[in-house]
Amino acid sequence: MSAISNRGLHLSSLAVIGFMLATAAAQQNPRRDDDPPIKLESILVQVPVTVKNFLGVYATDLHRQDFAIYEDGVRQEIEFFKTVAEPFSVALLIDSSGSTADQLTEIREAARAFIHLLREADRAMIIEFNDSVRTVCEMTSDKNRLLHSLEVIKAGEYTQVYDAVYTVVWEKFEKVEGRKAAIVFTDGVDNASTEITEDDTLDAVVEMEDVIVYPVRYNTRRNAMIKLARKYRPGLAPDAVDAETWLPDDVRRGFDHAYRKADNYLHQLAQLSGGVVEYADSLADLRGALERIATELRQQYLLGYYPTNTNKSQANRKIKVTVLRDGYRVRARPAYNISK
Repeated sequence: MSAISNRGLHLSSLAVIGFMLATAAAQQNPRRDDDPPIKLESILVQVPVTVKNFLGVYATDLHRQDFAIYEDGVRQEIEFFKTVAEPFSVALLIDSSGSTADQLTEIREAARAFIHLLREADRAMIIEFNDSVRTVCEMTSDKNRLLHSLEVIKAGEYTQVYDAVYTVVWEKFEKVEGRKAAIVFTDGVDNASTEITEDDTLDAVVEMEDVIVYPVRYNTRRNAMIKLARKYRPGLAPDAVDAETWLPDDVRRGFDHAYRKADNYLHQLAQLSGGVVEYADSLADLRGALERIATELRQQYLLGYYPTNTNKSQANRKIKVTVLRDGYRVRARPAYNISK
């Protein structure tokens, strides 16, 4: 049984116990006609929301009454509202596998720049993944500690993207309150995860509805292809432009498939969580991508509601958030799963 299933079973058991206790209490204290109605509250669904006007400028002056949120087409009562001024918690997931070894210095420099952008109340943690997943620095607001932890990151050989994303979204963020996001520095190619699958990570993102994922995708395809081609022609130059021609057709097709799959996976992570994919093929691109993410994190709202539909058998729920003013565009996750 997966970790998600175990958690769902545990919460289902708690729900049954809660129902039995509530029933016993009702029998001992029968409700009078003038008593206020009993509200059956289920889990609080929290939805990070990004809003821009028609010029593409972030809207930072909105209030609770400016929003409407719908679940499966039914409008919900917004009972939890955090403004853009609230601090955020962010996890930096750094791919230090062999395919990204050439970019590791640039990644460190860009991560340092991002850490310097954090405000006093913001917090961050750093996760390194290659042949395994390792927490380099737990969640903290201590910038010096974060900066120092970047120095211990070393290149490995393989890539456990799925294990890393699952670990952060489902485990590390479980008890973190408020606005939170995961920034994943990677090419997206997984070749080492054994227990966690791609679908496991996407399910975790859907069920942990208040985490936004920002993949920062840098292109390792050319360097990886040259390294692979040199196995077939050892004398091939490190910057060879014709590396692809030295690969057998089946190897090249497998190579192309792996990178297409990786790109699709990163897009799904972003789309399901309400984030965006940033592309960074140079240090300037990487720094710019992180600056844009840092800026966006400072402009987001966090909305929460208790679903009016208390039927737990209808697990998959669609979400739509709108602004009750003209000229605004909203980005938020499209759905969640209530089974958690």
